[in-house]
Amino acid sequence: MTPTLRPGHQPAPLPSGATSTLYVEGLPANSTRREVAHIFCSFMGYKDAQPVTKESKDRGGDPVILCFVDFADPACSATAMRALRGYKMGEQEGYSAYLWLQFSRSPGRKSGYGPR
Repeated sequence: MTPTLRPGHQPAPLPSGATSTLYVEGLPANSTRREVAHIFCSFMGYKDAQPVTKESKDRGGDPVILCFVDFADPACSATAMRALRGYKMGEQEGYSAYLWLQFSRSPGRKSGYGPR
């Protein structure tokens, strides 16, 4: 997919190791797939979001939600990652974590994380 650019505009260079899948942390423990998809679906090339629930390392702590978000290509995922740096989650509930995003080391579907 080649984005259409206005005359005189150059696309931002892709970081080394860019993939079409983002790995996301910082989501509230009660996040749903629909809520996560709502954050990313407005970005060009968005395909799918797959939240994964893991048990807290702290005894009795809330579960940890991480997520893999697939895009059509690395340029699309890089655009979403740049735009969402510093995105604050759940401010209305007193939850003040920020999203932490990076390119997934193994792009595409993850075996062992359930259906996608």
